[in-house]
Amino acid sequence: MSNVDFRYGLKPIENLNGAPWNGATRRCRVDATAGDLFIGDPVVWNGSGYLGYPEVIEATAGDGNRIFGVITSFEPQPDHLDRIYLASADSGWANVCCDPHVIYSIQGCSGVALDSDAIGLNAVIIKTHSGSTVTGLSGVEMDSGATTAPAADASYQLLIIGMVDREDNDLDAINADWKVLINLSSLVTGGVGGGGTAEGTVGV
Repeated sequence: MSNVDFRYGLKPIENLNGAPWNGATRRCRVDATAGDLFIGDPVVWNGSGYLGYPEVIEATAGDGNRIFGVITSFEPQPDHLDRIYLASADSGWANVCCDPHVIYSIQGCSGVALDSDAIGLNAVIIKTHSGSTVTGLSGVEMDSGATTAPAADASYQLLIIGMVDREDNDLDAINADWKVLINLSSLVTGGVGGGGTAEGTVGV
């Protein structure tokens, strides 16, 4: 069976302790230099703030690049009420899931079909595709080997902890959906897998 190629970025689904994700987010200002941003995009704190709120920009894909959190929604834009994403050069407000103990689902890219041996390995995100201005969803995927194969590497951005349990999610095919933790969190000492920054220090 093949999997549907439907990219959506990172989607919070549950907590590490098994409880459902309760929808809690942090209000963040999006810097006008952040580029186009979509629901499901990972972001990084730019080390600054705006009117008492953290200011974020798009996170960079690849080994060693930290993640502060993931955009779950945008506040309405007065000048673009029909827009469901935040366009480049526009500043705005996003709700960001930044709890380092939240588990996300993410689609693996079209590079390689992974199996159960991938569980417990680390991976990086890949941005082969842009987000959709129609659905408002991110084009970010987990790199399953198109550029950087999953490996036991504490400086990779994600930790694979399982496969999304769904009948139409085929383990042995490309574009499977996986459960991951943010391994290289800006907010956890050493990162979940040992690669983050000191707690209380924002990694940009």
